[in-house]
Amino acid sequence: MKFLIGAALAAAAMLVAPLTAAADPLTYPALKTMVTNTGFTTNELGSTESPKFEATVKTESFNVPVGFEVTKSARYIWASASLGASKLTGDGALTALKRMTDIQPTSIWITSKGTLMMGIAIDNRDVKPDTLKFVMDKLAGDVAKTADIWQGAPAATSAAKTP
Repeated sequence: MKFLIGAALAAAAMLVAPLTAAADPLTYPALKTMVTNTGFTTNELGSTESPKFEATVKTESFNVPVGFEVTKSARYIWASASLGASKLTGDGALTALKRMTDIQPTSIWITSKGTLMMGIAIDNRDVKPDTLKFVMDKLAGDVAKTADIWQGAPAATSAAKTP
């Protein structure tokens, strides 16, 4: 009986080991390589202490620079887009909050410097190129889908309108 239990535990350990290895989080260089290998040109944005890069995703209405960074804990990857200086007032902010259900899990926030941001946190386990491509396309689509909220009066933004 002890032999059967030991054999079952050994077999289970052999099955779990590859799953654990496959779930290793992406490092910053591996993330950048994956985005580049997906067909995007990347531009370095961050510093050595806080590395970040961007890749531009084109929609029918916008060229959306999507920034990527791995959190310090390495548990998440942030894909984000700057929408420029926030023009949201009370009514606009309320409208943005109400529209969050249309774009979830994409989030909208305002930085301490007043920049309106939109982004998605990706669980940094077993991330594949198709996952990153999906997130990039979703975020760019959500930027376009909510332009009526964040643009306010037409002005230059980081998500520049295509000609």
